[in-house]
Amino acid sequence: MENTMINNKIDELRALEMQIALLGKQAEAIKNELKGELDSRKVDSVDTGLHKVFYTVYEKASIDSAKLKAEGLYEKFCKSSLVTQFKITDKKCPA
Repeated sequence: MENTMINNKIDELRALEMQIALLGKQAEAIKNELKGELDSRKVDSVDTGLHKVFYTVYEKASIDSAKLKAEGLYEKFCKSSLVTQFKITDKKCPA
C-alpha cells in the first residue's frame, strides 16, 4: 500500500471516529432524556410492552488498588500480560 493510500485510510478512519463520537453524544443525550423521564415519574423502571428500562442506584464493591500498593500487596498479586498497540500520531507540518 502506497503512503498516499495509507494517508487516505487514516483520513477515512478519523472521519469515522468523529462520526462515532457524535453518535455517542447523541446516544448519551437520549439516555439522559430517558433517565429524566424515570426521575420525573419517580420510578426506577418502566415497562413499555416492547422494552423495559431501568435507572437504579446500587452499591458496587471495588478493589482499592492505592491502599493495596501502600501496603505492598499490589505487586504481590499483580500479573503481566502482553498487549498490542495500534496508534496514529500526526507530524507537525512546517509553517
